[in-house]
This record gives sequence, C-alpha cells and structure tokens, in this order.
Amino acid sequence: MKQNRSIRYKMKTTWLLVLMILVDACVERIDFDVPPAQFQMVIEGTITDSPGPYTVKVTTALSINQDSSLVTSVENANILLIDDEGNEEDLVEVSPGTYVTGGIIQGQVGHAYHVVVKTENGKIFESAPDTLKSVGAVENIRYEFESRVIKQPYGEVQADVFNVYVDADAGEGENNYMRWRFTGTYKVLTYPQFHLTYYRDYVPYKSPPPCSGYVLVGGPGGGLLVQVGPCECCTCWAKQFESLPQLSDMQLISGSKFKNVKVGEVPISNATFFEKYMVEIEQMSLSRNSFDFFKLIRAQKLGASSLFQPPSGEIRGNIKAVNNHDPVVGLFWATSIKKKSIFIYPSDIPYRVPPIEYITDDCSTSYPNSSTTKPTSWD
Repeated sequence: MKQNRSIRYKMKTTWLLVLMILVDACVERIDFDVPPAQFQMVIEGTITDSPGPYTVKVTTALSINQDSSLVTSVENANILLIDDEGNEEDLVEVSPGTYVTGGIIQGQVGHAYHVVVKTENGKIFESAPDTLKSVGAVENIRYEFESRVIKQPYGEVQADVFNVYVDADAGEGENNYMRWRFTGTYKVLTYPQFHLTYYRDYVPYKSPPPCSGYVLVGGPGGGLLVQVGPCECCTCWAKQFESLPQLSDMQLISGSKFKNVKVGEVPISNATFFEKYMVEIEQMSLSRNSFDFFKLIRAQKLGASSLFQPPSGEIRGNIKAVNNHDPVVGLFWATSIKKKSIFIYPSDIPYRVPPIEYITDDCSTSYPNSSTTKPTSWD
C-alpha cells in the first residue's frame, strides 16, 4: 500500500515538472537593448510681420520622468536668420540660450524664413523654410459667466469662470490654418511696507524691503516706518497664459467666418478681479507644418490627462541635424498676427467679489507671471 502511494506521488511530481516546463515554453523571452538617457537639442523661435526683435531659444532637455525634465541653456551658439531672397542676419545672445535679431530682417507676407544654428562645439542644426502667410482678423470677443464647483479632499470649492469666445475672419485664400493665442492680464496689490520677519522665538520685527519705499527708523522691532520714496513693488500686472494651443481644425466655419470659437477661460477670484481683467487674443497664421506641430502638442497635452487617449505621434518639428546625429526637436515658424483685446469688469460678475488677499511681500514674487511694468494697452 505504501509502495502504491509512493508510485502515485512520483507520478504527480513528474507531471507537475512537465507542466511547468510546458508553461514556461509558452512564454517567449524577449531581450532588447534599452537606449540610454540622452540629452535632446531643443530649438524654438518665431518671425512675424510685426517689427522685431525676433527671438530664438536654444536649450538641451533630458526627460527625468513623465512630469519633469532637466533643461540647460545652450550658450555661445552662432545663429543665422535667412530669408528666401538670400538676406542674412546674425542673432545676438542677450541671456543664456536666448538670441535676438537686430532689425536687419523683418518678416513679410509671402516670404519664407529659416535659421541655422551652430553650437560652440561645431554641431549644426537647421530649420526647414517656413512661409509667412497672411491672416484674417478677430472681429469680436465675447464672454459668458459659468458657475462651477470642483471637488477637493476637504470638500467642494467654488471655481467660477468666464468662458471667452471669438468670431473671426479666415482671410483670403483657401485652407487657411490658424491659431488663436489667449493671454489674460490683471492688476494686483500687495503691502511690502508691512513685511515682518520672525526671530527664532517667533517674535516679529518690521523688515520692509527697499522696494517698498519705506525704511525703519529707531531700530529693529520697535522702530517707526518712514516713507522715503514711492513703492516699486506694491502694484503688479500678472499674466495668465493658455493651457494648450487653440487651432482652427475643430471650429465651425461659415464661408470665410469662424463663429463662437472658445479660446480661453478666465478664473474668477479676488485677485483676477481686484480691478479688472484684460483679455488679449492674437490670431496667427500657420503653415501646414507649423499647424501639424501645434496639433501634436495639443494632442499630447490632452492625452496627458486621459489614460485612454490614443498615441498622438512623436513631436519633432521642422528642425534637423546637419553634420551630426544628435536628437533634436523644435520649431522655427513664420506668422502674421492680428490682435484684439477687451476688458472684463467686476460688475460683470453676478455677485460681489471679496477684497484682494492681504500680502506683505513683493508683488512680483507673490503672483505668478507678474511684473511691475504696466502694459501699454492698460488704461
């Protein structure tokens, strides 16, 4: 009896080993070489039919993870702007990796432009010629209030907005590719003259920064604030930029007219409507290559927020390596621009907005994308 059990045990063990071998044989082992992390040249620039200077930025980027990258400015490069008539202009480096023109060449409708970039170590990159096409005009900007609520871990939060729409003329010709660029500007106010610094025992003392126009007389802590000049960091104008390119491929058109194109959203808060909010819309012409580039960028940004978004394709642009095999991405593009702006006022909001937050720091560091320089179109 014990011998029979032993035989059955050995048979089970043998069949188990055979089954494991068969299952393992069904799984193909795939060996492949994983390319090492590599820096990528990034070149971006624009020429328009408006007076320059025109800017080209050159950097290298290394993807660290899905959400961030390491970016390094490429300095001491030689950049040449060339038009289709053989005119050339050297760009000047005004800050690390940022190069500008000096006014020799101005973009003109119907002409093509490209740049040649030569790095300090002799590597050459060149953009494909891009033709500057005419563009129609923004005919009307309108806005609509929308009440919204977003969920936060601590509960629901009001997040009302104004949706911004445009009516636009497509311009002359057929197959006009266009982009609408949204920029918002709003005025903010801070009180740096009342700034406090805390000792280790959490006892505050007055410490107004020099830009506040105030000095402390009588020593730290118990001194008096005395104004010795105007405040240079109390009032700022902050900017809001579009989250993704708005293109003409998804819009309804009647004849040569675009109607009700949504181009942006204005968040409603005590900062954005401290005084008023300026909406500026730029209507920009695109070549087919430039249009395809921005379309891929839009698809990539939209896809980043969806697990089920299909692959949008690799973004390369119109830049190529000439005497090397380094990876390069970017776009140098030519465009005609027409602008239109409007103001939205606190009275357009169907309720009263509370006063702006009381901040005792430099306004340019307290709000994103802010500057103490008043926009020329702000009245």
